[in-house]
Amino acid sequence: MRTTSITRRGREPSDAPPAAVDRLVEAFERLLARGESFTAISVEQLAREAGVARATFYLHFRNKGQLVSHAMQAVQGELKAAARSRLKKAGAYGRTEFQVFMREVVDILFQHRHAIWAMNEVAAYDPQVQAVFAEFMDQRTREIQRTLEQLERQGAAHPAAPAGLAPMLAWTIERSFCQMLSELSPREERAALADRLTHIIWSALARPEAAPGARSPG
Repeated sequence: MRTTSITRRGREPSDAPPAAVDRLVEAFERLLARGESFTAISVEQLAREAGVARATFYLHFRNKGQLVSHAMQAVQGELKAAARSRLKKAGAYGRTEFQVFMREVVDILFQHRHAIWAMNEVAAYDPQVQAVFAEFMDQRTREIQRTLEQLERQGAAHPAAPAGLAPMLAWTIERSFCQMLSELSPREERAALADRLTHIIWSALARPEAAPGARSPG
């Protein structure tokens, strides 16, 4: 596979015009969805699929690892928006709101499943992608920690919740998503997975009694 010279320095993705970057990310996910492996996808192939010149890729990215990083940042943004919409509102929230949030999380992950699965696989041998994966998991851990802190402010946190619970629950979500959903999992299957994750995570974080503002799951 052709590699990029370490002397070639592209601009950071945040500096790039969104249209060109988005087209490259979308092309990357389409190629993965067709069964192409991360290592086999060339820059020429990416550029051709995105309908841009090869030089456009190097204008914005140093290599494919940085493209994966940008793709995961986009996923992070969608997950943060879901958290703001569902959980970071004024007042208390309960299991029902958390269940809706978890269903949205699973749907977002499924929408970007090919990039996430590729990141998971390539992280085993690519240090740059491994760093992207580590940051992705750190973000998931922080989200769960913030949920626990919100429950503590509400006086609704589980009294036996141990330190270090957040990373374990973050990995529960990641492993469940990667191992229990397939390429063609229908919406009902994704919702069922989200509801099981809701039960596990909410039971671990919230006290057994109903939290303030909680309602029975729909």
